[in-house]
Order: sequence, then structure tokens, then C-alpha cells
Amino acid sequence: MNIDATIFSRISSLVEQYTVITIVTHINPDGDAIGSTLALAGVLVQLDKCVTVVTPNDCPENLQWIQGYSSILKYDKQKQEVLQCITQTELFFCLDFNNISRLEELGENIAKSSAPHILIDHHPQPECFASVMLSVTEASSTSELVYHTIMGCGYEKYLNTQVAESLYTGIITDTGGLSHNSGRPELYRIIAHLLEKGIDKTAIHDIIFNVFSYDRMKLLGTILKDNFVYLPEYKTAYMYITIENQKKHNFQLGDSEGFVNYPLAIKDVVFCAMFTEYENNTTKVSFRSKRQFPANEFSAKYFNGGGHLNAAGGRRACSLQEAIEVFISGLASFKEQLLKV
Repeated sequence: MNIDATIFSRISSLVEQYTVITIVTHINPDGDAIGSTLALAGVLVQLDKCVTVVTPNDCPENLQWIQGYSSILKYDKQKQEVLQCITQTELFFCLDFNNISRLEELGENIAKSSAPHILIDHHPQPECFASVMLSVTEASSTSELVYHTIMGCGYEKYLNTQVAESLYTGIITDTGGLSHNSGRPELYRIIAHLLEKGIDKTAIHDIIFNVFSYDRMKLLGTILKDNFVYLPEYKTAYMYITIENQKKHNFQLGDSEGFVNYPLAIKDVVFCAMFTEYENNTTKVSFRSKRQFPANEFSAKYFNGGGHLNAAGGRRACSLQEAIEVFISGLASFKEQLLKV
């Protein structure tokens, strides 16, 4: 993966020029969003910068152990503090999103600021809103790109255990435990470097993947038993979570993390989806695929979404049943591609 060295020169020049820095990431932040932002914050603090991490809302409980999490400002709960922070910010780092709309209302406020923006992201087709853009779609994660930024800007001496833990968390969560988008040898050399910094790989995996509730396990059982549909004529399967399911099983943010991957364990399935119903007549959808089937193209065409070749997501302002009908109808348009995979 080749990155133009001048990008790092421009980033380090801006960092040197400004003191008050805000790092922002997308709504419903996942492991890569939290890991990359806190890793970068950990480096910038050592450079004597005044750093604030801001998210539109909270992250799942299994990510709240990462050092620095308690200092994150959440826009939905601390709006006035965030707005004050934005007005004082001299430089923004925008991590793990390709369009400022992914921040929703928070993004609208940030867009009003005249402070320069630095984008670090690995999603395709980024919106051009930043002064400096480090956008590399073949990267496993934004955390991997933050690692390259640390090294490319000459900040390696600040890559301590805390920063390495955050980066490792981002990498393993965005690759499904290194199960997808993780075939480049370079990535494993990065992981080796992070291990050399003293991170406890076993403990990190345990606290991320083995801390879910009994209710979450019961929810998974319900989904697999009652809400799982296999469409062999399309080499596709889908699952769904209703509002009733969520209420019955005390659904919490992050409880459905990883559910979408289960259908891919079926031998002939190359494409799958997970639908989640919301009260406001909105349905969120996560997509996964095998090999070269473009989950991101399907998501963009039918669900106003996007993402990566094998992992994408979107949403549609409609009922759960309507979303499923759109999905099944869309499969007919992609049938030839599905059967070739």
C-alpha cells in the first residue's frame, strides 16, 4: 500500500502549526472509530496539544475500557460543551467517515467552522471537504491508516502501549478478528509492531468479544430460530430484528454486533443482510459478502448506503417488511453476479 509521503508532511505541518485540536468520528462509533480516534489523541497529547475527541453518540459497552474513553464528549448528551469546543478548535481530524453527513447534526456544526480539516479514512468515494485527505480503500481500517500517519509523520516514539492497544482494537474489530479485508502481509507486520509495544492480545480479544449479556445470547437464538431466511436461488440469506425482539431481550447498543456474519457460514451463501427495525419507520441494514460480490454497490443502489466490497451498510425510511421486499427485489437485479461468485 503506497501512500504519498507529502500527505504526512502536510499533516505534520498542520499539527505543528495549531494547538487546539478536535478529533471527530461517525455516529454509532464502532471499534475502528473509537480505536483510531483515541490512538491519535494519545499521540497528539504527547505532542503537548490540547486534544478533544467528539462523537455524535456513545459506543457499545465492550469498547468503553479503552484508555481515554472517559474524556470523549458525546454530542447527544453534551451538546453545549461540544459546540463550545467546536468554536475554539483550530484544527479538526475527521476519522473513519467519508462524508460529513455521517456525523448528522454534529457534522452540520463542524461544517460551519473555518478551521482546517484532515480526513483519515478507508471508505470509498470520499466527499471532498478536507484540507488534507488520507483516503486509502485497500486499508483494513482507519486505525491502520492512523498507524501509517504516526510512522509517516515521525511520531513513532509516541507509539506507546496505550496507543498500540487502541490501534489493535480498531484493526481487529473492523476486520472481524482478521477474517476479512486482512490479506496483506503488511497488516501483520503492523500487528507484530503493536505486539512489541506490550499489548495483551488475549485480554483485548476477551474484553471485546466475550463480554456480552445473557439477553444478547437469547436474542441471537431467537433470530437464528425465527428470523432467518435462506434464499438458495440467490445464494443469499438474511436475518432481521424487530422492535418486539429488542424489547423482549432488553436490547442494548452493540448487542447485534457480529450477527450479520452468521449466514456466511452456510456453504453456498455469498451474500447476506441483517435488518434492524426502528420506531421512527426506519430500517437499518448491514451487508456482508464473500469474494468479489459488491455488497457496497447493492447497499448504495437500494439503501442509500455504501462501504466496502465485502462489508457495507445503509438505511431506508420504510417499515421492516418494506425494506425486506426491496432487498429481495434487488437480488433479482444482481442474480447473475451472485450466481457467478
